[in-house]
Amino acid sequence: MSLSELMSSYGLAFFPQMALIVFLVVFLVVVARVILAPKSEMKHDAALALDDGAQNLDSPIASEESRQ
Repeated sequence: MSLSELMSSYGLAFFPQMALIVFLVVFLVVVARVILAPKSEMKHDAALALDDGAQNLDSPIASEESRQ
């Protein structure tokens, strides 16, 4: 019995199909989160790369962090 015959007898076609389903579910969750996220949160996240560490107290997110 060759290796290809042995591997084909195990019925491993299930694993790529499950991987595709898991990928699609995670992809759709990420897309939904991006679409449903508040615009203020997106603007805050976009500015993180340019942030020099100074806190902007006018931002609602910054004021929430200072309360904690």
